[in-house]
Amino acid sequence: MTEFELLNRIDSPADLKGLAIPDLARLAQELREFMIQNVSETGGHLAPSLGAVELTLALHYVFDTPKDKIVWDVGHQAYGHKILTGRRDRFHTLRQYEGISGFVKPDESEYDTFGVGHASTGISAGLGMACARDHLGQDHKVVVVVGDGALSCGLSFEGLNNAGALGKDLIVILNDNEMSISKNVGALSRYLTDVITAPLYNRIKSDIWELTGRMRRIGRRVRSAVSRLDQGLKAFVVPGIFFERLGFRYIGPVDG
Repeated sequence: MTEFELLNRIDSPADLKGLAIPDLARLAQELREFMIQNVSETGGHLAPSLGAVELTLALHYVFDTPKDKIVWDVGHQAYGHKILTGRRDRFHTLRQYEGISGFVKPDESEYDTFGVGHASTGISAGLGMACARDHLGQDHKVVVVVGDGALSCGLSFEGLNNAGALGKDLIVILNDNEMSISKNVGALSRYLTDVITAPLYNRIKSDIWELTGRMRRIGRRVRSAVSRLDQGLKAFVVPGIFFERLGFRYIGPVDG
């Protein structure tokens, strides 16, 4: 059995904050191994949580939970969150009779801020918490973690629209891991794809490629720069414009 030297010292996010930043990479590896070891016995939504390990560590390292509120949309990404918030010793009971829940559950832990399970409810829930915080004169942060699949649901758009209109201090993190259970559909997904398949886009790209081919000395370097710009256009320019128009200050993408 693997020894989890660092992970065994983490009983709450307060313990996590005592680690040096270089230790977090090692802790991330231990956390992944711990999840694989246990979920291989209990079953569960393993891949989304494995992909959110660094994000989970960063959230609990930076924010002051449970004072600051983290809302996990759906909850499939939250196994690492459960392990880091005092449930490591019970994680082997995941989804078992009288064991811990496979989803985020408020009556299980004060770190679980909202009972989830259905996709796309997180942004509206987080907005409600932000409104309540301001009404009560409190000063904590509210962070919502939503996947790309859940973002395409109508409830998420409703939450984004209302949040942008109200102008509340709300952080929404889009974990674009392409790990939704079903294929992403809808206008937003199609729009992001259309940007790099439109005839005008491809004609301009072809013209630039042909022009740089005539530049003997710097052509190769220019082509390399154009290629990087091409790859980053969909992930950077278009989503940024979309979210900024909804009233959010867009920062990203961040390679997690």
